[in-house]
Amino acid sequence: MKAAMILTLSLSLFATQCLAVSPKQENIGDLICTVGDASPKAGMICVFRNKNTGLEEEYNGSLSNAGAAPLGANRTLIWAVNAKTTVDLKPGILAQRYEAPESEQTKAKSVEGDEKPGVSLSLITDKNEDLTALATLSIELKLHSTPT
Repeated sequence: MKAAMILTLSLSLFATQCLAVSPKQENIGDLICTVGDASPKAGMICVFRNKNTGLEEEYNGSLSNAGAAPLGANRTLIWAVNAKTTVDLKPGILAQRYEAPESEQTKAKSVEGDEKPGVSLSLITDKNEDLTALATLSIELKLHSTPT
């Protein structure tokens, strides 16, 4: 019994140390995208609203959907933007390619950045509230404009 308590305490301390070493992700804003067409690699126009500064950045992008049904044109999708606390949140931070982990590609609602892996996007909703047909395979974003 005493050995089990010591083992539990040791594991708890180890987990606490691991959490302290690896920076956690926090929500830094929302990415609101309008999908322009229903092609396998649909074009999008997006606005990132930084919750810390209130500033907005515009991005052009594309979305590859691995879901059962293609996305309809003019569909609005909203992602929560998360970043590790160590990531420098300079303008254009979202300009990169995002991929779903290979094991999640048929059901993914979240994607990780390729170039800046400390940044991720998690699908919150769309205007139809129907997320069952959407599994995000990849997203590519390019900065269009920043506030002046």
